[in-house]
Amino acid sequence: MFTIPFNVQRTIAVSKPVEDIFQIIADFNSWRSWSPWLCQEPECPVSIQGQPGKQGHSQRWDGERIGTGEMMLMAVDSHNGLRYQITFLKPWKSQAKVNFEFTQAGECTKITWSMQGTLPIFMIFMRNAMSALVASDYERGLVMLKELAETGEVLSHTKVLGELACDGFYYLGRRKTCELNEVALSMENDFVELNALLEKQKIPSPDFSVSLYHQYDLAKQQCVYTSGFGYVSKPLEMINDDFESGCIEHHKALCVDHVGAYRHLGNGWSTAHGLLRVSKQKASKKIPMYEIYANSPGDVDEGEC
Repeated sequence: MFTIPFNVQRTIAVSKPVEDIFQIIADFNSWRSWSPWLCQEPECPVSIQGQPGKQGHSQRWDGERIGTGEMMLMAVDSHNGLRYQITFLKPWKSQAKVNFEFTQAGECTKITWSMQGTLPIFMIFMRNAMSALVASDYERGLVMLKELAETGEVLSHTKVLGELACDGFYYLGRRKTCELNEVALSMENDFVELNALLEKQKIPSPDFSVSLYHQYDLAKQQCVYTSGFGYVSKPLEMINDDFESGCIEHHKALCVDHVGAYRHLGNGWSTAHGLLRVSKQKASKKIPMYEIYANSPGDVDEGEC
């Protein structure tokens, strides 16, 4: 079969020595805690073979949503690097080489995670999207790996609620366009400003906080969103040139519940998009994707948000 190559590489710095990082990554028994794929399907059956940190150590997964495949440790370069091979069986057959490189940088360890993979020729039109998707997964995984290494746990738990009938609501907020890596900080600044206006009673008291994603382009790494407040009933004064306002009608939605730090919220979104792919459904073009915040770090511990 003819195939087309794609390459992905992402890096992060962790405040732990190389030896500690090596022990985590070289042992598949720890991967369920930080894998950007297993967190999407925690109940996925996984079988682990061989001795951790030794050539031939492997894990095999057989998921309904994350597919089926096997990953095997092929070579160990002391504590400087690990070489793996992945064999994907479902949803399509392919192989990829995966490398982890470790570099001591002062009191930190620089981790570089890379993949050299292939796609079937009939998926050539998806190469850029696939590279962007894997890159996004790597970024989520490295953030969880960093947190696990530095604190001993990952503050992220995702639960699929399924397709539910959702009440409509009104919203009022700031509409912004930014790079994907700027979204979290941009939204944080929006809510600081909006909460200040709320305290001055220049915004109607909301029923909840919400963010709507009008556009989220992985390939272009760009996002258009509105962050602000949601209302069950339409406020008397809602139209203002300084704000984006609108109404979301009653609808059905694929709902995923994420509990944990906001930096891991991408785990919830990845789970939802994975469900859409498996069910061969598409997101509505009439209603933007959105997230509703049940609470905030100012009210509860970060792991309970």
